[in-house]
Amino acid sequence: MSLLTRIGVRAGGRLARTRVGEAIVVHAPDGVTAEARVIAESVPADPDHELVVADLPPASPAETWKSFLAALPRGRGPLRVVSGQEPREIPPYVGQWLADQTGRTVLAPYGTVNFGAGWLFVHSADQSGWVSYRRDAKPAWKGKRFPRPSWDSIEVGQVRSAGLRAVAEPLPAGVWLRPDVDADVLATGRARLTRTLPCLPAAPAIVLGAPDVASVELSDIMAYWRTLPPAIAASARFVRYGGVTVRDGATLGQTLADTLDAEVFCYNGIPAGTPDAPDVLTLRADGSLGWNTFAQVLAHRPHGAGTGRPVVHRPPVAGLGEVAPGVYWYGPDVVLEVVPAGLWIRPADQLTDPAGVRAAPLDPTHNLLFYEATEPARADRLRELAEGLVSRIDDATRPATRLVPSTTLSGAGQAARSIASPASPAAPVPPPPPPAVSVASPTTPVPVMTTPEPQPSEPSSISTMLAPEPREPEADAPDDTDLPWLSRLMETMVIPAPARLSEMERHDDRGDR
Repeated sequence: MSLLTRIGVRAGGRLARTRVGEAIVVHAPDGVTAEARVIAESVPADPDHELVVADLPPASPAETWKSFLAALPRGRGPLRVVSGQEPREIPPYVGQWLADQTGRTVLAPYGTVNFGAGWLFVHSADQSGWVSYRRDAKPAWKGKRFPRPSWDSIEVGQVRSAGLRAVAEPLPAGVWLRPDVDADVLATGRARLTRTLPCLPAAPAIVLGAPDVASVELSDIMAYWRTLPPAIAASARFVRYGGVTVRDGATLGQTLADTLDAEVFCYNGIPAGTPDAPDVLTLRADGSLGWNTFAQVLAHRPHGAGTGRPVVHRPPVAGLGEVAPGVYWYGPDVVLEVVPAGLWIRPADQLTDPAGVRAAPLDPTHNLLFYEATEPARADRLRELAEGLVSRIDDATRPATRLVPSTTLSGAGQAARSIASPASPAAPVPPPPPPAVSVASPTTPVPVMTTPEPQPSEPSSISTMLAPEPREPEADAPDDTDLPWLSRLMETMVIPAPARLSEMERHDDRGDR
């Protein structure tokens, strides 16, 4: 924005509006800024609100916001207002003032708006998030994420302590349970998780640990888990990102299931990509992402066998018929099964897993393509089928694929563990029922919510909003949380406005639009 334009905006010059993607951008006369255009083009349609990007400096004076009000499209429907310029924040008094002037519900961010392809995430301070403003009503907290997933509630919306040594920090995709260490140490990990993990509408991710810091303790995970509403806990999916203390000889998933005394779901790597078709990539020892796993999510039950069963997977190759979950026909008498470590070609009539293929742990570097070799009479043919399968695997996964005879895993499971990382041993599991034989990164530090100290009962200025009274979320708190502190602020704030502002309020004849 040019200097003359900035002077004009500050003087209350007329603003224009332009549709960009699914949003209306209100901007200065010389056009939409590049920053606001990127935000407008990145967000999806909002079925419940008219999406408006305010292409204005957030600290604009009252005269500029009056021009913004005049440029809004007419109507009576609710508005979602997003700041289009750094630091991508909107003063809280603006949301309430717009609601009072228009008579419309206004959803505005309290805090910094982070954005990516298809999502917005409000996070920078205690109780930050989307706040709903209405005329003659208290402001109400409406989650942190847009589009808003079903699990977006106050329990996964605030930074707070988790047990004695950990912190639960919101992410666009869910929550990060990580050690309570200096924020600068976690900046790279925070940015990576914010940028990489997709936000699934019905399954929050609970990321455990961080590279190069102390491990997360099971007691801290349990303490946080107990604060979650049952529906959120049941739908959560764990992601291992760093060190987690587990008992000797046990997998992380089985340890969590036993500790929490509940069935748990664990990603078989790091989820990435889009919410409608996410990939799950392995995490290598150096922190880089590896190959795209076939078994994407594993379920673990309390006191189970240890390896977990795949409950979400991607098809190995196109065109195969699925005869059981994760099991595909690959010949008249041969099936191809998705296992945690990769793929397994075996006879269709084989009802057991003598070598422990289903128990083989994930190799972060290689997709292991097992062929059943316990019967020498059939091993050569199964190897030939496996060799032919390699050429049909997708181009990205094929270079990481290694052919492995199942007999390399024989011997009380010890050979299977020899290819695992030290933190990921696995024990054999009972085979599933046989298939039917007949022709599917906020990048800035954030405060930790702790026991609140006494606060003044009546804030005296807008600056008080920058440090609202911390509040420990209750386990059964509703999704739409009234914000009495924000309501009190509206009653006591001083709005920087020219002398004619009250006259404008008295004589504005726009009414509901």
